This record gives sequence, structure tokens and C-alpha cells, in this order.
Amino acid sequence: MAKSVSLRTGRAFGTVTAANEHFALILNGRGLKQEFSGDELADIRAVYEDYCAKTGWNLQSPPASFYPTYDRGPGYTTRCYGVIFEDGTTGNFSMEKALRAIAAQPSRRSASPPA
Repeated sequence: MAKSVSLRTGRAFGTVTAANEHFALILNGRGLKQEFSGDELADIRAVYEDYCAKTGWNLQSPPASFYPTYDRGPGYTTRCYGVIFEDGTTGNFSMEKALRAIAAQPSRRSASPPA
């Protein structure tokens, strides 16, 4: 069964794929370095903070804003989410990895019949 994604903002997705498609549209619908706002910002922040908590990543400073950027390395360039922290430092993260990390396992039904 597919894992679902529920955000503390109230937004929920039946599958990680559906959540990833939603956030890809948001990422690709905004120009580079243009900060997100409103419900988009709230949802991105919820994913990021839950991802950090789930993976044990210690935030030295709370995130202040998020924006589209590029992650570059030897032989690749990929569009991803950038983050500006309240202390002025910056970073980026993979929404796909974050969604996989925070996805909930489907509930298992008992294999034994009811008494």
C-alpha cells in the first residue's frame, strides 16, 4: 500500500507521488530566488520542519523563507527548494527526499477475523 503525507497545515495527499507532483508545480511555477508566501510558504515550512525533526537534523536557526534555486555539483544541476534562516544563513533541500521521510506507513489491518 502507498504511504500518505499529512501536513500540520491540514493539507494531505494520498501518496508521496501526489505530494511530490503538487510541490513540483509550486517550485516550477515561480521564478528563481522569488520567495514563497501564504499557504505555499506554510506548507513548505511544515514539510521542512517535519523532515528535520524526523531525520534528527538540528536547526541552528529557524527557517525564515523558502525560494526556488539550483543545486549544482559535478555533472548535474537540479532545481530545488532554497531556504533562508533567521540568522541569515542559507541552504537547500530536496522536497522529494523530505516527503519520503515524513510519509506515514499505511495502517495495517488485523489478519485474524473478528470474534
